[in-house]
Amino acid sequence: MDIMGLIHDWADVIWIPIAAVSVHKGQRIKAVVFVLFCMATMRLQDELIRDTGYETGYLNFMHSDIFNRAQISYSVFIVLYLILSHYSPNTKGAVYMAASISIYFMAFFTSMFIMLL
Repeated sequence: MDIMGLIHDWADVIWIPIAAVSVHKGQRIKAVVFVLFCMATMRLQDELIRDTGYETGYLNFMHSDIFNRAQISYSVFIVLYLILSHYSPNTKGAVYMAASISIYFMAFFTSMFIMLL
């Protein structure tokens, strides 16, 4: 594998230090875990669709690579999550976790829909 392919495949790792720096002290671990779960889920979704033999999605509506679409959609939700985390510093732990799980599932279903196109 060439270096540009490696950079392309792991470009979303840049969100880990951004998540650790951009949120408040009590939210750092949760934000980094959120980014790690998004990265893992994106790769699992990509493998699931590729293993069925569809490189550009089941419907072939969009002709771009499904991994690129997944990276873009998850990056949008990670940015949304980090912005919401930054502007809600006094959120209680249970409420913050509920919001994190909600945004995670929104990212999951949205990216799956976009990847299937």
